[in-house]
Amino acid sequence: MKEKIIFDCDPGIDDAIALALFSGTIKNSKEWEKKDIYIVATWGNVSGEQTLKNSILCREIFGLPARVVRGMQKPIEGEPIHAKKIHGEDGLRGFSKNLEIKIENVIDIKELKEEIENEECKVEVIATGPLSSLYVLLDSKSREKIERIVWMGGAFFHDGNITPYAEFNSYCDPVAVEKLFEFAKEKKSVFVVPLDATSKTQMKRSELLQIAEGTYIYEFLEKITEGLGTITLHDPLAVFSFFFPDEVKYFVSVSRVDTKAFRGKISSIISPNGFLKVIYDFNIEKFKSFMKKAFEELGKEKTAKPKKLRKKE
Repeated sequence: MKEKIIFDCDPGIDDAIALALFSGTIKNSKEWEKKDIYIVATWGNVSGEQTLKNSILCREIFGLPARVVRGMQKPIEGEPIHAKKIHGEDGLRGFSKNLEIKIENVIDIKELKEEIENEECKVEVIATGPLSSLYVLLDSKSREKIERIVWMGGAFFHDGNITPYAEFNSYCDPVAVEKLFEFAKEKKSVFVVPLDATSKTQMKRSELLQIAEGTYIYEFLEKITEGLGTITLHDPLAVFSFFFPDEVKYFVSVSRVDTKAFRGKISSIISPNGFLKVIYDFNIEKFKSFMKKAFEELGKEKTAKPKKLRKKE
């Protein structure tokens, strides 16, 4: 039976770092050579068209053997909002500004849905952005093939980061979050990595660069974090949780998301009869070691130069 891994993201600084960690972790792994990998580019930190370009860029830089999928361009209801103030106009603080990124051999999220429905396969998902694209899969027969989802999003017993009560990804498309929670009630295989946990990953930019020192990824990280004093590694923690579920602590909850007046707010009751596995803590030193090893696996070259990309003339 085929195994499919979907990385649904909206690159984004920390999404790009998460993709680097994912790539480094599976590099040179014979086990992973047998799996079909997809990067689904969903609107979020920047427009869907820009996240698509950034996904292609990251795939080329990190050498990730993945198909790129054009995800949803807006939420299930309402209009999109973005986080350009943090991530820059291009989502990578200007890194891609002078690069010509060709959009080729890209499939649509609906094509991926049909592919999953028509194949004998099992699917696992890492999601680090708004869940609009994942909604398409969960609202179809594809859901039957999905065995595990790890989503970075939400604020449970923590303040929000876009409103006093809501985290950005949850706020962007609460209707899609509601669909995720419905799925979780059925399969109880959904792990949520909320601000309650990711807030503990905050570090100085200098520490992040020190972890990556001497590796292929160093210059890329240096450029996409330029001007930041600190960085919170929200999405990288989702990747760590995906690969090392035994290294995180979680509680089980019954939860609901507000789709109206308090958009994106998640209300929860901790209960052994719950359906969501909500990560709240982890070993920070193991997390840092994970990052260092993954960065090293990408190579020791000093400069990350995309081989298939060229500068605009």
